[in-house]
Amino acid sequence: MKFFKNIIDRFAGKPVDWDELEESLIRSDIGVPMTLRIIQRLQERDAHSRITANDISEVAREQIGRVLPINPPPIRPLPAHPKVILIIGVNGTGKTTSTAKLAHFFKTRRHTVLLAAADTFRAGRPINATSSFSLPIPRAGCTRSRI
Repeated sequence: MKFFKNIIDRFAGKPVDWDELEESLIRSDIGVPMTLRIIQRLQERDAHSRITANDISEVAREQIGRVLPINPPPIRPLPAHPKVILIIGVNGTGKTTSTAKLAHFFKTRRHTVLLAAADTFRAGRPINATSSFSLPIPRAGCTRSRI
């Protein structure tokens, strides 16, 4: 994942700046509670030995993995029973790419996929949300719509 590569690249070969790490984790959109869990585990390790960039990545993977279900139930296609997946997040975190990957995943498993985008506002000017769908979504073979 790009997230873990970025962490390793940013903190490789230097002592951990805890404030910088906290800011990086929060900006990565994993949330404050998860950020605090990761930092707490790292500080516990730091009491015994120097923390490396790989330690940061390892602890982050471990802590994120603990909140995800071990065996999530499959999403089965049921005619006339639509399922909705809402994708939200801050700018530049890969929502469009992840949406295209999810759409492709479901299409390959016989689901009918419809993608809808809502307009957002940035600094007081409207952004056409469907414009960000222009590259990855058509390649996933899905219908798209603008709300």
